[in-house]
Amino acid sequence: MAVAWLISRLFLLSLTVHHANSITETESLLKFKQSLTNTKPLDDSWTPDSQPCGETTTQRWIGILCNKNSVFGLQIEQMNLSGNIDVTPLTDLSGLRTISIMNNSFSGIIPEFNRLTALRSIYLSGNRFSGKIPSDYFSTMVWLKKAWLSNNEFSGLIPVSLATTLPNLMELRLENNRFIGIIPNFTQRTLVDVDLSNNRLTGEIPPDLEKFDVKKFAGNPDLCGAKMGIICTKPTKASIAIEGPMKDANNSKYYIAFGTLGVLFIVIIISLVFKKKKKKKQKKTSRRSSEQDSNDDQQIQITVDGSRSGGSGKSKKSRSGELSDKSPGVSGTTDLVMVNKEKGVFCLSDLMKAAAHVLGNSGGGNSRPSSSGGVGSAYKAVIASGVAVVVKRVTVMNQVSVDVFDKEVRKLGSLRHKNILTPLAYHFRRDEKLLVFEFVPNLSLLHRLHSDHGEESQLDWPSRFKIIQGIARGMLYLHRELEFLSLPHGNLKTSNIFLGDDGEPLVSEFGLQRLINPDAQFQSLVAYKSPEAERDGSVSAKSDVFCFGVVVLEILTGKYPSQYAGLDRAGGANLVEWIGSAVEQGGWMDLLHPTVVSAAADDKTSSDEIENVLRIGVRCTGEDPDRRPSMNEVIDELTLEDSSNDDFITIET
Repeated sequence: MAVAWLISRLFLLSLTVHHANSITETESLLKFKQSLTNTKPLDDSWTPDSQPCGETTTQRWIGILCNKNSVFGLQIEQMNLSGNIDVTPLTDLSGLRTISIMNNSFSGIIPEFNRLTALRSIYLSGNRFSGKIPSDYFSTMVWLKKAWLSNNEFSGLIPVSLATTLPNLMELRLENNRFIGIIPNFTQRTLVDVDLSNNRLTGEIPPDLEKFDVKKFAGNPDLCGAKMGIICTKPTKASIAIEGPMKDANNSKYYIAFGTLGVLFIVIIISLVFKKKKKKKQKKTSRRSSEQDSNDDQQIQITVDGSRSGGSGKSKKSRSGELSDKSPGVSGTTDLVMVNKEKGVFCLSDLMKAAAHVLGNSGGGNSRPSSSGGVGSAYKAVIASGVAVVVKRVTVMNQVSVDVFDKEVRKLGSLRHKNILTPLAYHFRRDEKLLVFEFVPNLSLLHRLHSDHGEESQLDWPSRFKIIQGIARGMLYLHRELEFLSLPHGNLKTSNIFLGDDGEPLVSEFGLQRLINPDAQFQSLVAYKSPEAERDGSVSAKSDVFCFGVVVLEILTGKYPSQYAGLDRAGGANLVEWIGSAVEQGGWMDLLHPTVVSAAADDKTSSDEIENVLRIGVRCTGEDPDRRPSMNEVIDELTLEDSSNDDFITIET
C-alpha cells in the first residue's frame, strides 16, 4: 500500500514539474527574439497573441518553417539582425531541425547551437562571427548533414569533430574565413560538397577530399599535394630521430639514410618491371586494335520485322545498320561480352537468329513530341532461350580502347538494385557499340504519362507517389555506387524509366557520360539541360538532381518538359518556370494532373504528400546547384513517416 501511494505521488509530482517547465512555441520564440537586436522585420508577425504556425501561410510567422503545425525550421536571413544569440529558448522546440541566420550582422564567438542535438542543418554564413571553434563543438550534433559557416571571421583549427563525429555530413562550407593548420581527414562517404577556399590552411589535402574540384581549396597558398600541383615536403624520420634524446643519434641518422636509399632503389626496380609489362600489354592492345580496325567495314546487321501494323510478312533491314558475325577470328561469347548473367548467358549468334523490332521513343502518337536526343537507337529481340532483350546501338561513343570500355561497362553490370535496369552484355566496335539490356514488357513512364490509354489506365496518385519514391531510391543508389563520376546517371528522363509488373520503376541508361563523345554530350544527355550546364557547361551530381526534379514535376502535372534533350522547346512546357511562377502567385494546384488534384481533394494525407512532393520538385530544379538537395535528402523527405523534413522546404522561385 505504501509503495502504491509513493508511486502515485511521484507520478503527480512529475506531472506538476512538467506543467511548470512546459513552454509554448510562441513563448520560446519570443524569448529567443529578446536576445536579438534590430528585430523590426519580425515585430509585425512575432506577437504573443498569435501562433508561429498559423492555419494558413499568411498567418505564419516570418522566418518560421512548419510541419503539421509545429516549428521545424528557423529561417531569418538578410534582416540585418544582430545581438548575442540565446540558444536556451530554442531547446524547448522539440521539432526544430534546421536553422539559418545567414547574411545578417551577428558577431562574436559561435553561439551554442551544439546544444540543439537534433539539428540536421545549420547555416551561419555571411555574418561576422569570429574566434576559435572548440575542437569538440560538433561532437553532440550526430544528425547534422549540412554545416555552412562561410564568409565569417572564424580562426584557429578546423574543428576535428566535423570529420570524426558526423557520420551523415553532406555539405561543409568553410570558405572565406581565417582557419589555419592542416585539414582533418574527412572520410564520410555521404560528403558531396566541401568548400575550404580562402583560408590559411597548410599541408596536404586528405585523400578522401581529392575528389572535389581544386577551386574548393583555392586561396590557401600553403596547401600542397597533387591536387594543388605542389609537392609536399614532409619531415624525414631521420630529422625526427635526431631531435629525440638518443644516445647514438648520429648512427641512427646514417642507418635511416641508407635505409631510405635502399627503399628508393627497390621502388625504381619495381617501376622498371611494371613499365616493361605495360609496354608488352600496349603492344598486344595495339595488335587487337589493328585487327579490329581491319574489320570495321563488316557492319553489324539486325533483321527487323516488317511494319508494326503487321500488314506484310516480309522483313526489312534497319536503316541504322546491319548485324552479322562475319568478322574473321571472332565468334561466340568473345564477340558479346556478358557483364550480368542473371538472365543467362548468350552470344552474338543468338541475337542473329532472333527477329528484331525497332523500338521508338514517342510519347504516344504522331502528334505528340518524343523524348528524343538519346544515345542511340534500340531494338527488341527474343533469343532462343525465351529471354527478351533490348539491343541499344550507340554511335556517339568516345574512341576509347576495349580495356577502358570493358572496365566501365563491367562496373555498370555489377550494380544490383530493384529500381535500376542493369546492362546484361556489350559488343565493342570502333565506330559503334551495342549495349544489351533486359526487355521490360510494360511501357516506359513517358508512354504511361502521355499516351492516350483511356481514363481507366491513368496512373492514380498512390502509383505516381510510388514511382517517385522508387526513382529516388534508384538514383540514391547510383549516386553512392558511382560517386566517382561527375554524372552518376546523366540521362534521367521518363523515356529511360520503365515500370515493372509490381509498379516499381526501373531506371536505365545510366553512367555513360565518360564513354560518350564530348561533342555529343550536350545533345545526348538531358543533364546538360540543367541551368549550370547551359550557363557555363558545368555538370555534377546536382545536375542529376535537377533532372529528377523535372521528372517529379512531369509526374505531378502530366506535361511534357521542354528540358528534355533534343526536344523542341516549342513542343513542351518549361515546367520549372511554369511551376515557379504559379507557386509565386499561389495557383499551383490548378497546374496538377486531374487525378492528382482529385486525390488531394479526397484525402488529407494525399494532399500533404502532394504538397511535399511538389516542394521537393521545385527545390531540385533550383537555379543554384549548391542549394538543391542531395538524393539522400530527397529520400529522407519522401519517406519520413511524420513528413518532417531535415531542411528548408520553402519554395524558391
